[in-house]
Amino acid sequence: MVDDEKAILERKMAAATARLEQLRRDNREMEINIIICDVIAGRRRNLDDLAPDLVDDIGKVVAKRRHEVQKRIQELRSMNSSKPT
Repeated sequence: MVDDEKAILERKMAAATARLEQLRRDNREMEINIIICDVIAGRRRNLDDLAPDLVDDIGKVVAKRRHEVQKRIQELRSMNSSKPT
């Protein structure tokens, strides 16, 4: 019986640890989005007070979004140029 209880507790701990890690990732993503929105809105002038790893993550998100916007612009331009006039 003790082995069963131990196995059950270990599974619960593994599930709780996985959930905690997911919540940490979600929290980090929301934090980055808030900072980006603050910069866009002018509520934040620079990123000097942030940890270097957070600044790196923000840079990656901004680069990804920039790439997505450029890709969409290309798609729209190609759609527009293929339309008959």
